[in-house]
Amino acid sequence: MAEERLGVVLLHDKNSAPEKHLADLARVLRNVGFQVIVPELPWSKKRGFDATYQQALVEIGLAAEELRLDGCTRVALVGHGLGANAALGYAASRPGIFAIAALAPSHDPDRHREVFLPDVRKARTMLTVGSGNQRSTFTDFNTNKDYDLSTTAEVYLSYNDPEGQAVMARSCAALKEPLPLLWVVGQQDPLQFLGRSYAFSKAPSHPKSSYESVSGDHASVPRNAARLVAEWLRDLISQLPAAGN
Repeated sequence: MAEERLGVVLLHDKNSAPEKHLADLARVLRNVGFQVIVPELPWSKKRGFDATYQQALVEIGLAAEELRLDGCTRVALVGHGLGANAALGYAASRPGIFAIAALAPSHDPDRHREVFLPDVRKARTMLTVGSGNQRSTFTDFNTNKDYDLSTTAEVYLSYNDPEGQAVMARSCAALKEPLPLLWVVGQQDPLQFLGRSYAFSKAPSHPKSSYESVSGDHASVPRNAARLVAEWLRDLISQLPAAGN
């Protein structure tokens, strides 16, 4: 029987290049035999939020399908920051994901409801009057620091509506069945104080799910957690029967 082959889609954080903080993690995963793809997502520094959250999930699905067409029998999503958020959003709305590793998960419009609300209202008004594709300046957060984001009202609302799809706690609760979830926080990441209860504990319980902390700040979590992620995924895949059994 054919052996299981694991493919991994690595999902980068906002305002970053695809492998800026993921290069060490990608190398470790490839060294243990996994096939890795690192797509450039709409929130990269180069693309600058040029597509909606929902369109980003479509792009993630295309990357996963590319791995399957290349012979991978299982696909895991490993995301950093907003990439972790999107991994959860993808699995909550689409089938076929084997496991998720969420590294320093971030982007939580529900927690910043009062800060986002004026610009959420502005974006909704623009959509109502038919200006949803018009660019404007909105407030966004990156590692708990606000900055001005230039994008369209439609795109902004898809990421920052506190009632929308990009709320991690809602995505975890919406997972239709238990799947292995590795949640890793940085001990110096200001987001680590959210703890298990914010989103992780809302996911359906799986015996291989784990909540871990590593040293480092938000940016260094993927590098510092690289071996942890590789060993966790290798343990998961090793316990599967050979494909076809």
